[in-house]
Amino acid sequence: MPNSTFAFAVDPDGEQDEIPNPPVPAGQREILVRNLGEGYSSLPLGRYTVHCRSREAEEEANRYSQQMWSAIAGGGGRAPFFRGSVLVTGRRRLDGTYTDLTRADVDRLSKTANSTRWVRPAGPPIGGAQLRGQRDKQCDALAAHRDGNSGVWAFVVCDGVGDTDETAAFARYAASRLAYLASELGSPGDAIRQVRAELPDWYRRTGVADGTTSTAAVATWHPDWDEVRIAWAGDSRVWAFSPSGHSELLTEDHNLAAVKRRLGKPVGRWDHNRLLAEVGYGGIEERTVHRDLVDTLVLCTDGAYHPLEKNGATRAAIDRYSYVTLDRSLVKSAAGDLVADAVERAVADARMSDCGERADNATTLVAALPEI
Repeated sequence: MPNSTFAFAVDPDGEQDEIPNPPVPAGQREILVRNLGEGYSSLPLGRYTVHCRSREAEEEANRYSQQMWSAIAGGGGRAPFFRGSVLVTGRRRLDGTYTDLTRADVDRLSKTANSTRWVRPAGPPIGGAQLRGQRDKQCDALAAHRDGNSGVWAFVVCDGVGDTDETAAFARYAASRLAYLASELGSPGDAIRQVRAELPDWYRRTGVADGTTSTAAVATWHPDWDEVRIAWAGDSRVWAFSPSGHSELLTEDHNLAAVKRRLGKPVGRWDHNRLLAEVGYGGIEERTVHRDLVDTLVLCTDGAYHPLEKNGATRAAIDRYSYVTLDRSLVKSAAGDLVADAVERAVADARMSDCGERADNATTLVAALPEI
């Protein structure tokens, strides 16, 4: 046990540690950077300072640190949403160093971190992430919903066709409505068909231009089913990870590029943008996959997979995240990392392009189904 304690650390799984003071004051910052990375946040809390990562999608939620914050603050206000490891030090001095923690401080922090054991929700861990890329609007949307009567879960991603406020509004509407209907009906294909039938009335009520639409990928699951049901219109995709970590693409794009590939013809630069089906028109495709082949579902818009596919890395890119998604508690990290990698690649490609290409919106939803 150190005589001079610099920081008290709490990990997302509740593990605790005491970090001794470094030999020189400058070493305090080195410890914080080593544990939290550059750009960490430092939040004053009474006689303590709470240090945490700034990148929200990087680690799983740290409920123990949230409980610790609430207890120290005396219930005054909502605790920050912490992810990853959290370090607590004494108050910050004027010279930028921090006061030592006493034995009473460490005991108090440990007790408050342990005072509530958080119970995981009964449903599947679900993580979603979006980035706007270089577009003017965020015209992707995602949704997840469980019907209280049927017990069916639905997972949806939509990619609005266009870059306007109306397109963004349609994608948000379509995603939420599809999730509600798919969980109620149990059939993702019927959900798309019903939304399509409702569109004339929705256009009339909202004043959105007739014909504004989006792609859709929808999956439904129930704990008692021996299958997962999939439906899609357009080029948003669904992958399934098996318990062994193998990934399988469950959908086939409804665009000109896919048709040309099937026919063995050269694919043009913009053929992937020429959609043959969307929520508003065209074919609606459906399939079922046996439950024992699906451990985790990954739903993506084309902005999250196409930049990787252009570099011949789609399968490898999705497989990169198997070790994360199979860990179940880190689905937010998987979704966030995937869209960040895709947009970073797309921005780099746009810099090299002479065709006015811009990084697209990127959206990913990850759902880790319970073990069977």
